[in-house]
Amino acid sequence: MEFALALAAAAAVILIICIIRAVKLKAKKSDLPEHEKEFTDEGAVERFQAILRKKTVWPRNGEIDYEPFDEFLPLLKELYPRVFEILEVNIINNYGILLRWKGETNDAPAVLMAHYDVVAADETKWSYPPYAAEIHDGKIFARGAMDTKCIISGILEAADYLMKKGYTPKTDIWFSFTNNEETGGDTTPAVVEFFKGKGIKPRFVLDEGGAVADYPILGIKNKFAMIGVVEKGICDTVVTVEGKPGHSSTPCPTDPPTVLAKCLNDIGKIKFKARLAPVVKDMFTSVAAYAPFGVRFVIGNLWLFSPLVKLIMTKGGQTNAFIRTTVSLTMLEGSDTINVIPPVARAGFSVRIAPWDTSDNVLSVFRKKLGKRADVSAEYIFEPSPVSDYKCEEFNALKNAVLTVYPQVGVAPLIMTGGTDSKHFARISPNVYRFAGFCFTKEDMGGMHGNNETLGVQSFLDGIDFYIELLRNL
Repeated sequence: MEFALALAAAAAVILIICIIRAVKLKAKKSDLPEHEKEFTDEGAVERFQAILRKKTVWPRNGEIDYEPFDEFLPLLKELYPRVFEILEVNIINNYGILLRWKGETNDAPAVLMAHYDVVAADETKWSYPPYAAEIHDGKIFARGAMDTKCIISGILEAADYLMKKGYTPKTDIWFSFTNNEETGGDTTPAVVEFFKGKGIKPRFVLDEGGAVADYPILGIKNKFAMIGVVEKGICDTVVTVEGKPGHSSTPCPTDPPTVLAKCLNDIGKIKFKARLAPVVKDMFTSVAAYAPFGVRFVIGNLWLFSPLVKLIMTKGGQTNAFIRTTVSLTMLEGSDTINVIPPVARAGFSVRIAPWDTSDNVLSVFRKKLGKRADVSAEYIFEPSPVSDYKCEEFNALKNAVLTVYPQVGVAPLIMTGGTDSKHFARISPNVYRFAGFCFTKEDMGGMHGNNETLGVQSFLDGIDFYIELLRNL
């Protein structure tokens, strides 16, 4: 009886603690002064359209049409003459555009990044020509509208506006616009080497990544500014099986494709350990602050509900990617003739490494699972980036710019499951963030790298406001 009473009392205490924590987990209203929109279009949209009309596709096969790239910097100079009268221009690897806005001091500068190369578009599947930058129903249809010419245009419009007002930054601000991000090119690494050679250590770096999401996050109906503070690593893994070639009429259990199929089945059973890392917990608590009480009760008490939350997260593609290293089969190679058993069968896997994992561990797990049946190698490796501080002055400058322009949004740190060029800057800067200052709808997100890439005209103009505030804050 006494034990039962003690158990009931303990349960009551735990329940009270959980309720208190859930009540405390509530969104706080921004105390920043109300934002008065000061930027007016004055041709900004037309200039953005001109930038979008340059077909700057940098394909992996090396068959590059250089003409649009040759024309890109001259176009920027033509569109923004005041900016280019003031900015110092550096050319990196022929097409990398590195601009320096000299401040009152060159100590601890800031870097704002974007890329102007775009992925190819299948013009037959678009509602409107992908390089015409036409406006329909308040949206600009164009390849690169989101990824990431909007950032380049937004930054230059903001700089031009501030220069017109006579503004000079307190410290140097650099703009890095590169030409081959989509193919993992060498321009941004060369930019980083440029900085290293001059002994420049940026205190703040901002690249593409998250954005203001104008759609429910985890089912919560509120806009959220998701700011990438860490990026998963990459281990492009190749599994190769070799054996005797032969005719398809006399198959054998040791045929390379047959062995590879069994290997694929085993690899499909690999599940790297799920972990609710501190940044994941902070992301969920930041979002849950806007959620109904039931969600706050669970997320506000992860000390108790972590196993349940992890189990739920493993069931979804995006949420599962937040908590573990993921393995995606992307390539298969065998015979190029259906009646020939090839001597080699090969599979390629895109492995995205969680920040607490390593490529060595990934390859070790593959090799242990497959044994001597197959060779395991890595075609490309980039380790996960460090987690940037999201409780520091630099992050607050970014956060305040967001809340000034978008006062109703929640702000949350984000694990980037995709790759950006900013990972290279993590070698020389402790504060690397990944965020585009625009409001993206779910429909917008579906067009990135797909058909009908769009950005709302008002979203574009609001983004310029964001970059004005950010440059002031920096």
